[in-house]
Amino acid sequence: MLGNLGVADHPAASLFLLPNFTFILELIAFLLVLGFIAKWVLPPLRKAMAAREAQIRGAIEAAEDARREAAETVARRREALEAARAEARQIVDQANEMADQLREEGRRRGQEEYERLMAAARSEIELERQRARDEVMSDLGDLVLRAAERVIGSGLDDSRHRALVDEAIAAARTSGDGQGGEAGA
Repeated sequence: MLGNLGVADHPAASLFLLPNFTFILELIAFLLVLGFIAKWVLPPLRKAMAAREAQIRGAIEAAEDARREAAETVARRREALEAARAEARQIVDQANEMADQLREEGRRRGQEEYERLMAAARSEIELERQRARDEVMSDLGDLVLRAAERVIGSGLDDSRHRALVDEAIAAARTSGDGQGGEAGA
């Protein structure tokens, strides 16, 4: 019956925004879903995002701390390395000084030993010279005595006397050259 009236059949007569109240029901359903999402879905998402943000912020701070600590460690290592280098230079300098002192001490000892040996050799040479002189003098005295015995024993012939003196001088020279050569060497 109402269908015969023509109101429902006519498309212009229907309400575009509120056909059978479906728009209102759709709006209510949308608001309910939105409320459900806001109440139970968004808080855990926000909490997870906040936790992730805090984790990232903590990682950045930890990286900054690690970078700062690494820079401090590098600085301490450089200082220790410089200290070790300075100590090594000091040890090398001390070793060089000690080597110079030992070298100088060795040179001084060598010089003292050389002088001691030279003094001993000089005194030994002087003793040998003195011995050689004493020996030559005793031999010369014996030669003079023998020559005097020959002169006295064989007569006072002038030519004979001259020959004996020349012979004694030649014997003294021969004996003196042998001894003088040893003493001079």
